[in-house]
Order: sequence, then C-alpha cells, then structure tokens
Amino acid sequence: MNLEVINITADEQRVLLVFGGEESEQREKVDAYLKSHHLEPKRQYTENRNDQEHLVYFFGQCYLEGHIDQLSSMAIDSNAEALRPHVHE
Repeated sequence: MNLEVINITADEQRVLLVFGGEESEQREKVDAYLKSHHLEPKRQYTENRNDQEHLVYFFGQCYLEGHIDQLSSMAIDSNAEALRPHVHE
C-alpha cells in the first residue's frame, strides 16, 4: 500500500491509500484497522497506474486525524510527512 497526500489548499488535504493487486494481505490488515476504529473511505475506486489496476481508498485528512501515523507505518511508501505539524526551533 502507498499512502499519498494531495494538497488541495494550505489547510486542506486528501489522503489516498493505494493498493496494488498483490497486496491483499496488507489490505486485510488496513481494513481491520479501519473497521476497528469505525473508519471508512469517503470513496473507493479502482485506478490504472503503470498498466496495473490499483484499489484506491479516498479520505479527507481531518477524518483520519490521529490515525495517519499508524496508517503511514503500514504503508510501503508514504508522503504523510506533509500532514505532520512542523516545529520551528
């Protein structure tokens, strides 16, 4: 699974969880995590990337607040760093 963050505005992001065809075991783990926290995608669809079908879960960032770190740790590739507040020293 890849976790992708799309910046809509400075204060608004979308989060995509993107699963490749051979990631059914990982998807089961993510699905179990989402279900145990009463979370579900706003949308779910398939998308062709590099001639391969991928399952995409679409979320608003605020909806996943408090869960990004856990989902990022489950991801193979993640740009979730964009969602974490930056502390300036």
